[in-house]
Amino acid sequence: MKRPIYFLTLTKRHLLLGMAAFLFLVAGLVIGGQQKQLPVVAAMSGMNDDALKKRIELLAKEYDKQPIDAVNDRVWRGIPGLNGLKVDVEATYRKTKAEGGERIAIVAEQLPPKVHLKDLGPVPIYKGNAQKKQMALMINVAWGTEYLPDMLATLAKHQVKATFFLDGSWTKKNPEMAKQIAMAGHELGNHAYSHPDMSRMGVSDQVRQITRTNAVIQEATGISPKLFAPPSGAYADSTVETAHSQGMQTILWTLDTVDWKKPPAATIVDRVTSRAENGALVLMHPTEPTREALRTIVATLTKKGYELVTVSELLDEKRPVPNL
Repeated sequence: MKRPIYFLTLTKRHLLLGMAAFLFLVAGLVIGGQQKQLPVVAAMSGMNDDALKKRIELLAKEYDKQPIDAVNDRVWRGIPGLNGLKVDVEATYRKTKAEGGERIAIVAEQLPPKVHLKDLGPVPIYKGNAQKKQMALMINVAWGTEYLPDMLATLAKHQVKATFFLDGSWTKKNPEMAKQIAMAGHELGNHAYSHPDMSRMGVSDQVRQITRTNAVIQEATGISPKLFAPPSGAYADSTVETAHSQGMQTILWTLDTVDWKKPPAATIVDRVTSRAENGALVLMHPTEPTREALRTIVATLTKKGYELVTVSELLDEKRPVPNL
């Protein structure tokens, strides 16, 4: 009778030891996983003041960046500049300590470039600076309203702001929808009044198309657009100069969904997500397949780490500060 009792006791001990070893292994895996996801937090565990300062000094060497001048590229034309970044080690140390030291709260000075986009004069813009992991959705609206509510709902769900370029005659017919877009916090741009071929128009007619549209948008929403997207992307040098004379930048696109042909939603998704890149301007319209594709496009680009911003934000020189 003694052997079975001895055998059971040994088995329990082994079970307890095995369970303890298992829990220790799981704890190690969890901690290891946290170290991979939050390296700064893990590295700061038990860190004294001197070690924290040294850590911040090392981060400063990694995150300090020189400013980048705006350029008139031979292919892409006007490409905005980008501020440099200079980490303030002492201010970062004080802020990190004040916030409890769980994360390094970077404080950095933005260093402006010597050449700005405005210094390039009247020049069309096809993309933002490639050093910013951002993209902008530009939605040209010249017909219909039926798909806009769902598109606005998708953008709201993901807390994304886009830029809607409104046709003047459409805005005249749909002032409440224009106002709804503006009230949702989206940027409004000018898409001319009657969707003309601006490249074939004289200067006086171009001025009329732009100013009349601005007036209608202003009346409907209280906003005066600063961005102009020529219909069908058709423009002449005089078009860009005319927009510039009205204090407006001429915006084209990097990626075209060609959604006005109403291809399957999956095709629109692929045209954007497979060619996604830093600084891309994505052209789309309020069509039925675009309404469906937008849900996947926003979710996929966000998952890939792109920040979806308005066109003006994309063109802004401000460099995003790392969030640790």
